[in-house]
Amino acid sequence: MITKLALKNFKSISESGIEIDLKPLTVLMGPNASGKSSILEAIGIFA
Repeated sequence: MITKLALKNFKSISESGIEIDLKPLTVLMGPNASGKSSILEAIGIFA
């Protein structure tokens, strides 16, 4: 099971990157074009 995700320079995620702790329930919320779909796509690639 993936428990933590760190992304940098992936699609709409910038050079500064992000780091997310994935718990049993993780909710992604934000405005359009904020990178929610990029996060989900990265999880799909690594899973």
